[in-house]
Amino acid sequence: MPKPNLLITTDVVDQASIQALSRYARVFSSTTLDEPSLIQLLPTIDILLVFSWPTFLTAENLSKMSDLRFIQSILAGVNHLPFAQLDRKVIVSSNAGAYSDEVAEYAWSLVLSAAKRIVDFHNAVKTEQWTLRRTLGGKEVTLLGERTLGILGYGGIGTAVARIGKGFSMKIHAYSRKPVRENGVRSFQGDKGLFTVLAESNAVIVSLPLTKFTNKIIGADKLATMKKNAILVNIARGELVDETALYEHLKANPDFRYATDVWWYREGKESLKTTHPFFELPNFIGTPHVSGPSGLATGKPVMFAVENVIRFLRGLKPKSIVDPAEYLVTDRQEY
Repeated sequence: MPKPNLLITTDVVDQASIQALSRYARVFSSTTLDEPSLIQLLPTIDILLVFSWPTFLTAENLSKMSDLRFIQSILAGVNHLPFAQLDRKVIVSSNAGAYSDEVAEYAWSLVLSAAKRIVDFHNAVKTEQWTLRRTLGGKEVTLLGERTLGILGYGGIGTAVARIGKGFSMKIHAYSRKPVRENGVRSFQGDKGLFTVLAESNAVIVSLPLTKFTNKIIGADKLATMKKNAILVNIARGELVDETALYEHLKANPDFRYATDVWWYREGKESLKTTHPFFELPNFIGTPHVSGPSGLATGKPVMFAVENVIRFLRGLKPKSIVDPAEYLVTDRQEY
């Protein structure tokens, strides 16, 4: 039986990984092919290994890929894939767990920056607006020990976030699809569970996937439920939080803090441009989506993705299969 054809559409896959894949498939790279050769090859492709969705895979070209059976994303999220254009027989796997420790570590840097007002203090010293003092008034920093940490989305990243939170002796509230059975973690599901987590937590970290069910899951009603001096950190996708509702909440509640490494979409792509002037607010911290790339630098995401493709090629069920129905009505959004 001939080997199946595998197309890699990114240059982040190393040569050793390509050689490992070559034991089970004929491996092609879109970065080494001219456009006519690539278009001619597409109808024979069985498997795609993708990072960002390539521009040459238009709806027209996808419709010609009748042999396509499996797509593996190197990114953890898959909201950038055009599910509405894919044949129902195509299996899609996310790269869940590949970035967990690194993104969790970065999430905590945002929690601590917000809780300890690192940016404010740095700027105050830099501009000579702060003098050395032996006491604080009580609102300058937030103490996290023995407080409650809410985690929205308890997959690989959420689990890693909780492990660090336990080191601060925090009480862990986990909001997830399925009950979490883990020592030191209280589990919550459904709308009622979400409201409870938000209401009782001193700090909340958002690590949910972006689907049609989670789009703008944090709106004005959810924000109003939270403590007036809570910290909200987003390291998942900007669209999980309603931009206008957040801006109005930050303006009305100066002790509430929002720190994010992810941004809202403009014209189908994540953009650092915002509708509202967030950086004029002292209770907003934003960084340019570096948590995921920091994980990519370890090599783990490529390794995880390649291992899962090899599972499929060996006839085993791949890990982290996603349900296309959760994404069909959500516009494809580029990373």
